[in-house]
Amino acid sequence: MAVKSSSIEQEVIILKAAKELIDSMVNFSLMSLEGNDPDSNILFKEYTHQRFFNIILVDFLSRTDKKGPIKQTSYLGGLREIVNNPCFDENNSVHNLKVATKDFKDWLEQEVEVDVWLPSINKETKLKISRLDFLKMTGNISKHNYLKAIGVAEELKEILQKSGITVDINEALLALADFYERFHTDILNYHSSTIAEFLNNIRWGIYDYLQPELNKSIVWEDGDVTPPRYRYTYPEEIQSEFAKACYWELMNEVKSKPFMRKFKVTKWLKLRY
Repeated sequence: MAVKSSSIEQEVIILKAAKELIDSMVNFSLMSLEGNDPDSNILFKEYTHQRFFNIILVDFLSRTDKKGPIKQTSYLGGLREIVNNPCFDENNSVHNLKVATKDFKDWLEQEVEVDVWLPSINKETKLKISRLDFLKMTGNISKHNYLKAIGVAEELKEILQKSGITVDINEALLALADFYERFHTDILNYHSSTIAEFLNNIRWGIYDYLQPELNKSIVWEDGDVTPPRYRYTYPEEIQSEFAKACYWELMNEVKSKPFMRKFKVTKWLKLRY
């Protein structure tokens, strides 16, 4: 599909896609919200739910298909472009989305040092790695069998090399399970509440940002019927049928608040890694 969408069409498409990915990660089917602010935390209901969370998270942090209806970008990158040049901003309704997007970006790009023991290759070291990189690596391991994780093994080989440890690709493949145990089972579990807070803030930011557009666009039909009938008026710049469908569904979806209330995670889950 050729990329011919207008800026407002691209915004609608990325907002809908990003919102749906977040909804699939931050919901009460996968996790429970425990405690009270400012000391809340989330708990996955099963280990498989943490794995699913990581798989969808790596999609959210990855780039869209270059053959799609919008120019290729990561979902987070697309949101950053939106908040810098919003099409639906009224009375600074984009503010919360702008802050939430920047906060998550800054957190992801921070490089951390992690003590790592890789018993399968008998190596112990301190790895320097960005949160973005290890979340994408563990997400890809969650998604793929080791025979389709050669790219992740090559990344691990390079990261180990920077720490002064030279391994071949077979040793890197052997070490993937150890890396996954440390960074997915351990560290992602520690960070999951913080990540969920970031994502939930972005989701609420999308909701807040689009409320003025929803109120302007929705038209209630006459007649005493239950449920009430309504329609939306499309912005003039939205011409493609696909973008119109995304706009309609997006407006429908932001009629309701996000699944989870706004919450603030305890500081004790924000001090390490």
